[in-house]
Amino acid sequence: MQEKSARRTAALMGLLIAPVVLGATIGAGTANAQPWQVGPVYRAEFTGDAGETLCGEAARLEQSSGAITIVPCTFDPAANVWYRVVFNPRAWDFQS
Repeated sequence: MQEKSARRTAALMGLLIAPVVLGATIGAGTANAQPWQVGPVYRAEFTGDAGETLCGEAARLEQSSGAITIVPCTFDPAANVWYRVVFNPRAWDFQS
């Protein structure tokens, strides 16, 4: 019985960790990336003069709701946007 429970826990952890690793590598590594979402991991962007402020406010709001920021608000000069990558279990919706 414990062995079955351990396998289920390991499988669940694998499902949770894979999108987080994917989000960290794709979010931080692509200068021309667009907003995207894979399961509970997504990249959000903000443009304009207030982009940094809006990004920070949205990050604080998400953290208060239980989301985990993988890549904090970062300026991407190539795309001229502020972006962040977030793991939000409440956003468990597979989109491309």
